[in-house]
Amino acid sequence: MIEVLERPAHRPDPTRQWSNGAGAGITSAVATRAPDVFAAMIDEVDYPMLLVTSDMQLLHANKAARRCLEDQQIFKLTDGELQLRRGADQTAVSRAVNAACTRAMRGYVQLSQGQGRGDAVAVVPQRGRDGVDAALLILSKAVVCEELPMSAYARNHGLTASEARVLAALSSGQSAPAIASSHGVAVSTVRTQLNSLRAKTGARNIGDLLLKLAVLPPLVNVLQSGRG
Repeated sequence: MIEVLERPAHRPDPTRQWSNGAGAGITSAVATRAPDVFAAMIDEVDYPMLLVTSDMQLLHANKAARRCLEDQQIFKLTDGELQLRRGADQTAVSRAVNAACTRAMRGYVQLSQGQGRGDAVAVVPQRGRDGVDAALLILSKAVVCEELPMSAYARNHGLTASEARVLAALSSGQSAPAIASSHGVAVSTVRTQLNSLRAKTGARNIGDLLLKLAVLPPLVNVLQSGRG
């Protein structure tokens, strides 16, 4: 477990005016006037994001985070309090949250192993207009690329159904032999499909192809959570 804390150079003024390039002023006070819009915006982010108080009371969770709360592999919610599954993780995250809320410190916590993937949590200090300090927890993504953007990427590049399945398997970390075994084909067939994938997407190699997937903008499936 590794924890790194860093104090930001400055804290942004929540009433600061921003220019959109056309001369019109846009203020973050819009978040106060239209909170539902901002909640919907972060629901479209495929990183789990949770807003908590200094004592780990949950204020808000986006759609990806709500899925994590449902499966309870990383954390759970008890009487409104966010709790990590492992005691050591709870201590590290709570300490980082307290530092964010009381000293405006940005934090990074690497969670202990055994959670199904190598999860890390970024802890970012937040201050509301009412002066209440909170911390934003941002977790690592479960997969390189969600299903919807990957499907759109496959269609845009003219991939066949079998090539799209190979692409999805690659993004989940499977090797060519593992893909061949799970798809019931020869390894040579999978390698041919990989060559076709590189040709159609313009990727130099498999690493380059996975990078293209990793940087795609998110498209979150509205059916993945009970809350639309």
